[in-house]
Amino acid sequence: MTTSRVAQREHHWDAIRALLMLLGIPYHVAMAYRANDVWIVNAREGALIWTWLADFIHVFRMPAFFLIAGYFAALLLSRRSSGEWLKGRFLRLGIPFLACLLTLNPLLNLFCELSNFSIGPALASWEHNSSVSGGYWVRHLWFIIVLLQCSALAALLTTLSPRLSQAQIAPATDFRLARRPALVVLLTALVLGAWEASAIELFYAAGFATNVPQQIFRLDQLLQFIPWFAAGCLVARAPRLRDALHRPSFAIALLGVLALAAHFMFKGQLHPAAGRLVETVAAVAITQMLLAGVKHVADRPHPAVQELVRASFVIYLFHLPITAALVVIGQPLALPVSVKAVLAILLTLGLSWMAWRIVLRSPMLRLLYDGVPPAVSPRPALPLAARDLRRQSL
Repeated sequence: MTTSRVAQREHHWDAIRALLMLLGIPYHVAMAYRANDVWIVNAREGALIWTWLADFIHVFRMPAFFLIAGYFAALLLSRRSSGEWLKGRFLRLGIPFLACLLTLNPLLNLFCELSNFSIGPALASWEHNSSVSGGYWVRHLWFIIVLLQCSALAALLTTLSPRLSQAQIAPATDFRLARRPALVVLLTALVLGAWEASAIELFYAAGFATNVPQQIFRLDQLLQFIPWFAAGCLVARAPRLRDALHRPSFAIALLGVLALAAHFMFKGQLHPAAGRLVETVAAVAITQMLLAGVKHVADRPHPAVQELVRASFVIYLFHLPITAALVVIGQPLALPVSVKAVLAILLTLGLSWMAWRIVLRSPMLRLLYDGVPPAVSPRPALPLAARDLRRQSL
């Protein structure tokens, strides 16, 4: 590797990250309305189209998110010390995590119980599960735990080897990789798929999936997503390959379609390890297609996109309790399943957006639910004449 400055942030990466966060709304609504399947929120009805939609989004959404998180981590570690960056990560993510654990998630869990029981048994189940289950508290916040673990490992590596903060893939290697992006995508998918097929299945086979540390620290998901995070770091340090991945590729699109078709056709028939391999190939290909597509439409700053980028984290934190409440409210309504699901998506987005606007108006709420501390008033600018005198004195 050689060392040089990593390129400036590109706007479409922010847009992709926001899109993946916002996709949590249709994903979780679809999970609630799957056919013949029960989730934490029980709609008591479902349709096959929502099963397919939930499965499709699940294939690529979080893998792509952690790849992008790794990309941004590499960018920021090239500009800041590892300690400063990690402290910022824990403040930016840790404060909203704790705030949601104490405020939003208890409400979410109560609505989940109400989707299954009448008020009395629901309260009893809520009280019992709150006292015995670590995962019951974490719910949709698990990605923050895993992201902080990945960030801590990245900061540790750059502390132990400071050259890594500026290192880039050697230009000759980067050039060769950029010439064959479809092959790079395929090999990356096979490596990641082999890792998930082996490491995670061994983790489950060893019986680690049911203990309390696993419920809280989500070690299986750390095993699953840390290679994606590392892949994002490498993409940030390979500028020519990154440019190649931003271009549409028929070969990669075909690979994604075939892998996704195999995933849907043979789901439940393959060994879990083989199923993970097929799913990972689809996820890598779809992620590349997403990168190329969003770059084409969001390569430059746009006020509406920038506002969604700012709002996406808060929307994600608030959306699931809102979704759960809407599903419970919708249970007795005599409406077609898909009408209920579409209304739940639209209302969740609208109400979550309102929550963002309320949070934005309060410095305290912005700190608690967005991890952004109150702005420090800037030092007043010196008058022009005073600045000229100051320069002369220097």
